[in-house]
Amino acid sequence: MKISQAFRTAIRTVSGRKTETLKFLAVEGALTLMCLAPLLFLTEKGPMRYCAALSAVMWLLIKIPARVNAAAAMQDSLGGGRLFSPGLADPGNYLKKLGYGLGRLGLLALWAAPLTAALLFAWEKYSGDTDGLTVMNMIYEFGGKDMKTGVIYLLLILAALILLFALGAGFHSGDRHARVLGEKGLLKGKRPKVLLCRICSLVFLLPLLIAGFAAMLRYVPLLNNVSGVISGDVSMPSTTPTLIILAAGIALTAPLIPLRSMVTAAFVRGLRKE
Repeated sequence: MKISQAFRTAIRTVSGRKTETLKFLAVEGALTLMCLAPLLFLTEKGPMRYCAALSAVMWLLIKIPARVNAAAAMQDSLGGGRLFSPGLADPGNYLKKLGYGLGRLGLLALWAAPLTAALLFAWEKYSGDTDGLTVMNMIYEFGGKDMKTGVIYLLLILAALILLFALGAGFHSGDRHARVLGEKGLLKGKRPKVLLCRICSLVFLLPLLIAGFAAMLRYVPLLNNVSGVISGDVSMPSTTPTLIILAAGIALTAPLIPLRSMVTAAFVRGLRKE
C-alpha cells in the first residue's frame, strides 16, 4: 500500500461525504469538549479546583472507547458504508473497548516516560521555595555561564522529548484500525510504515503549525533578556494577538482533522488487502 494511494482514497472518501464528515467532526468535537469541561473548575478557588481531575476520568471512560467507535466508522465509510452513524456512540462491548484503549494508553505512557520524568525533575528543582534568582543561576550554569544558551538548551531538550512522544503516538496510530478490522497482527513489522504515513499526513495540520510558529516568533526576542523576563522587569507581548493567531490556525485546521485520521485508516485497510 503506497502512502500516496492512501491519501487519494482518504480524500475521495471524505469529499464524497461532506455532510457526513461535518457531522462526524461535530460529534467527535462534542465528546472532546465534554471530557475537557471539568477543567473549568481550575478557574475556581479552594477545594473545587480539584474537581478538574474529573476531566481525566471522563477522558478515560468516554473518549477512549469513542475513539474505537470512530475507527469503526471510518473503516465502514472506506468500505462504502456511512461515516456518520449511531455507531459513533455504540455502547456495545464497552468494557472490551475500554480495556483495549487503556492498553494502548499504557504503551503511550512508556513513550512519554522520559518527558514525564523531565517535567517532574523540573518541578522539583524550580518549584516550592526556590526563588527566581536561584532559577536564573541554575539556567546560567546549565548554559555554560550564558543565560540565553541555557534557555535554548532547555527548550531543545523539551522539544526532543515531546517529539519522542509524538513519534510513539504515530507508531501506534494504526492499532485501533487494525482492531476494528479484526486483524490484530496486521501491523506486525509494518508500524514504521504507519508512522511514515502519519508524518506525511501532518500536511493537513499545516495551518495550525504555521500559526503556532508565528505565535512563537512573537516571544523569540525575549530570549535576549531572559533575566528580565524571570524577574518581571520585561513586559510580555500582548496575549490577544497570540490568541487570535492560534484561533485562526485552529479554525482553518479543524475541517482537515478527519482527513488526517482517514489517511491512516485507508493505509491500514490497504495493508489488509495486500
